[in-house]
Amino acid sequence: MAATKVPLLTEGVDKDRDVLFDHLIRDGTSVQTIDDFKQWTREAIRPIFPHETLGCGYGRIHAGGVGTDGIIAVDYPIEHLKDICNKAGGLDTPILRRWLMTREPQLFDGDVPWPDIPQHWFEQFQRHGMKNVAAHAVYDTERCIGTYHSFHRIPGVLGETHIAMLRQLAPIMHEVLCRVIENLNNVNTFEALLSSLSVREREILRWVAQGKTNREIAEAIFLSEMTVKHHLMRIFQKLGMENRTQLVSRLAEHEARVQPAYGVKIF
Repeated sequence: MAATKVPLLTEGVDKDRDVLFDHLIRDGTSVQTIDDFKQWTREAIRPIFPHETLGCGYGRIHAGGVGTDGIIAVDYPIEHLKDICNKAGGLDTPILRRWLMTREPQLFDGDVPWPDIPQHWFEQFQRHGMKNVAAHAVYDTERCIGTYHSFHRIPGVLGETHIAMLRQLAPIMHEVLCRVIENLNNVNTFEALLSSLSVREREILRWVAQGKTNREIAEAIFLSEMTVKHHLMRIFQKLGMENRTQLVSRLAEHEARVQPAYGVKIF
């Protein structure tokens, strides 16, 4: 399959930039979920700031700096995220470290790497074809949240126009991402609902999460199929679910958030 051509930043953008930014901000107000955020970046940000992949990290500000709670990967190679995420629950890249030192937008050209770039990191960078990078972050002391936005595989030559665009985009993306983060934190509400289940209901719920039918569950825990169905109806009621499919989907989503891989949540 032929690669999709990504236009250069200067191609047809300048004359329409104000219109595109209005569209970006307007559409951003309706973003509520991770999927909304990804779609918004593809449809509203990519036309303004051409790129192929995007990684947006977020985390809480604390006395020692900023921890990484999660990363939203938009068409981003997950294998590369595995390489740069550490088991302590954070990101470690020379580009991010430079931003932390300067608090300024960062441009990195893979063809002309910085002289102090760690060789191991650069080999990983090249192996995954990340190429040009433009990154910026917002250090929000009022909310105690930091967000980091890293655009990769940017066509053309990086320059001052990219820096200016990063300064405009990062605050907008930060506001939208903070809303998504707040909604993500509602996982705690679901946790409370789960704690309201009885021991038997939790046992049945675990079997449901594994894709077992009522008959299979009944045979496994030595109950009648009718009794399992009765327990399941109570589970639906307590968790606010309408059907089995919705329940299984919600459980999978919850599991992914509370048991992240690689030391950090990746969406």
